[in-house]
Amino acid sequence: MRPLRTLIVEDSVDDTELLLHALRRGGYEPEYARVDTPESMGAELRAREWDIVFSDFTMPRFNAFDALSLLRDSGLDLPFIIVSGTIGEDRAVIAMKAGAHDYILKDNLKRLAPAVDRELRDAQVRRERREADETIRRLAYTDPVTNLPNRTRFGEYTQEAIWQTRTDEEVMALLVMDLDRFQEVNDTLGHTRGDQLLRQVGLRLRSVLYVTDVVARLGGDEFGILLPRLARGSDLMTVVGKLQDFLQAPFMIEGIPIAVEASIGVALMPDHAADAGTLMQHAEIAMYRAKRTTSSCVVYAPELNLHSPERLGLMAELRAAIEHDQLLLHFQPKGQIATRNVIGAEALVRWNHPRYGLLAPERFIVAAEHTGLINPLGEWVLSRALRECQRARACGIHLRVSVNLSARSLHDPHLPEVIAKKLADASASPEQLTLEITESAIVLDPQRAEATLTTLSRMGIWISIDDFGTGYTSLASIKHLPVNEIKIDKSFVTDMLTNKRDAMIVRSVIELGHNLGLRVVAEGVENEQTLDALALLGCDEAQGYFISYPHDFDALMSWLESTSWKPVRDS
Repeated sequence: MRPLRTLIVEDSVDDTELLLHALRRGGYEPEYARVDTPESMGAELRAREWDIVFSDFTMPRFNAFDALSLLRDSGLDLPFIIVSGTIGEDRAVIAMKAGAHDYILKDNLKRLAPAVDRELRDAQVRRERREADETIRRLAYTDPVTNLPNRTRFGEYTQEAIWQTRTDEEVMALLVMDLDRFQEVNDTLGHTRGDQLLRQVGLRLRSVLYVTDVVARLGGDEFGILLPRLARGSDLMTVVGKLQDFLQAPFMIEGIPIAVEASIGVALMPDHAADAGTLMQHAEIAMYRAKRTTSSCVVYAPELNLHSPERLGLMAELRAAIEHDQLLLHFQPKGQIATRNVIGAEALVRWNHPRYGLLAPERFIVAAEHTGLINPLGEWVLSRALRECQRARACGIHLRVSVNLSARSLHDPHLPEVIAKKLADASASPEQLTLEITESAIVLDPQRAEATLTTLSRMGIWISIDDFGTGYTSLASIKHLPVNEIKIDKSFVTDMLTNKRDAMIVRSVIELGHNLGLRVVAEGVENEQTLDALALLGCDEAQGYFISYPHDFDALMSWLESTSWKPVRDS
């Protein structure tokens, strides 16, 4: 005898016994319950698992259509067979369309067992098909390593949240987080432990967020985080801060503590995009920007998008502008604080675009770094800066000109040869040139950077670390490099009079820089009080709007004739 968990919707005890007898004759041993009201049927559906439901067609307080509706609302997919003595052919058809699987007249119960056999087989097929569909969906939408949603499912969640945000008029944020130096974990500990780390990161991210937020693994060491219901945009950085705090504690992998740092890119809806694909793209652009600038988090801005149609067109025009000498330089003076002498000037490139007007370097420098134009652009700046420096020398004014060096240029093995040629073409001496390099450019390849800087220093060129304090280098590591000066980033100088922490950083950089035999330049000096404070701290040089705004060369020469900051002239 085959066991059969049987729910019977029937008000007649005698008819119930006849049905049970027919099942036993067909080889089944029913474990059953009889119900005749919606309440009792609902209770039994919730209380136990059932294999099949039999229902009378019409009862005083209940009928087969009510039972079908109740079964459908429960979410159960069970064979439903009507067993009745009153149902007609037309009403049977209606019942089948409503969801019944078969109907049998009570005076023909010999059909019952074969019908049960068939419907149980069909139910098994449906169940197996449903399980296969669920497996396929799980594989299609779930990351197998972390069991988090994958990129495809994350995109669907994002689009659903966008539709809801449009309705609720709320702010939505999409974050893309990439683990820094994760490849080192795989290379050192193996991919199995790397996968363990990814699972732990996913769990930790999930633990810090609300139930409505979504965490997904997008691939590799990249995670997506969806914040669909921010009350206001300012809440974003609070969430980012929590995520960063939760990642600070080391992850334990088989007793090995592993520190994890991450770069986060953020895009907001509706500010940055109105569809899931573009929102994701913009968040990834911001994340890559965070990686390049060694920032922990960057919020998307249109100027970061190197592949926008406008940016691509701009790059094509930039190539022509370089080739046809259509750019221009502005010079911002650098003053020696103790003597109030102007001893140098930083060359800052500008582009007088025929349609967009005068473009600051932020509009085209980053894109030039990624389109192969940064080297020809840098060579143009170097040539023009040295030429103008020689014009000043012809007027009896000694200026050391500072030129910013990009990361790509710094790691170009032909850089010393290029600079030597530019010096020769301008008939300038190496001592007239300062090359400013950012900390982030050095850490990309420290060994190559050191080799290149050593060669340039031996040529007599002055080496300066720009924006000091915003990257990964330290004064301890700089002592291994042939550096002559460091420039304190303006973010510390601007508020040093009101921010004790900034003042302490400025003081420490000046003292330690001098201990290493370096000159120290303060950027962003915007008032006399800041200049006086720097003088008390022993800072060597200053640069900023209080001394002078950037000028083109002719305006610079006029300013030098009228300012209280005097140039160094031939004796």
